[in-house]
Amino acid sequence: MPSEKIKGRIIRILSPKSVVINLGSENGIQNNNLFHILGEPEKVIDPETNHVLGSVKVTKGRVRASQVFDKFSIATTNWTQVRPNYNLIFSGLFGPVQTDVDEGDLKVLPGDVHPWKAKSDLPVRVGDEVETTVEIEEEEEEEDEQLSDKSQPEPQFLPS
Repeated sequence: MPSEKIKGRIIRILSPKSVVINLGSENGIQNNNLFHILGEPEKVIDPETNHVLGSVKVTKGRVRASQVFDKFSIATTNWTQVRPNYNLIFSGLFGPVQTDVDEGDLKVLPGDVHPWKAKSDLPVRVGDEVETTVEIEEEEEEEDEQLSDKSQPEPQFLPS
């Protein structure tokens, strides 16, 4: 199913682990939607030319929707992520498992390591922007296909 990123804002901080976001079911939010609380983008600068090459998004934190209302959601920093174990499914056994992945360290010279800010140093505030991905209903695409299947072309109007 197609999806799109949407942005909203934190409108209330309930605790250090719980916030209210101004996006709800009317915006396509569902329980367990993951929100990234956005910080100021960090510039990427070429060290030889000092040219700004672009920027990367910096995240202050992540929260997951735990309660979704029509116009807002309550989201928390605590959740359990459960994934299917496809090896068990193919062997005839079923059951979700938690999976951790660790690819190990890359071999790099210590002087070449300049990490991104994984999280902004600024506190989460009311008014901070958040971003999530929601699924788009496919009704519009079906309507467009039905319209294009009409045998007579629609009239074209040219500007005068």
